[in-house]
Amino acid sequence: MTVPTLNFTEAAGPKDAGEYTWEEDLHRLGLEQEAYEEERVTEAKRLRSSARELLDEAAAESTPADRERLVERARWQLQRANDPFPQKRQALEHREQIMMRSCGRPAVLVRPSLPGHREVYHRDETCGLIGGDGRHLNSAGWTPVGEAEAAGYRPCARCGG
Repeated sequence: MTVPTLNFTEAAGPKDAGEYTWEEDLHRLGLEQEAYEEERVTEAKRLRSSARELLDEAAAESTPADRERLVERARWQLQRANDPFPQKRQALEHREQIMMRSCGRPAVLVRPSLPGHREVYHRDETCGLIGGDGRHLNSAGWTPVGEAEAAGYRPCARCGG
């Protein structure tokens, strides 16, 4: 199983990691959403203006085929004006969903190791499954539970329930 790498803070415990990460991530997400909205409005205006120009050009065309081609291009631009940047919108919505799952929930301990071994998160730093057989606590870090779940981690059978 391959999961994406998480960017978690170096914190003394789950409370510190949760408070810092949620506050900083919410602030950063808010700024990115504002920037996206400004960019979306500007691009939507540009597309609508371009569509109007195409429709004016179509009205002046003498051949029906050219007129239909220009009208179709104007239609396409008007449709695109409703959602000019779908990938950016989807990425921000995905991050917002992760934050909603994370906020108010505890941070968990994850181990940045080989992809095949990054499947479990821990709620207790004294869990025997993270502290023994070469799994040292200093090689793990705290992250919000929503981010861990979004990255494909599942609760530890011993301490994550």
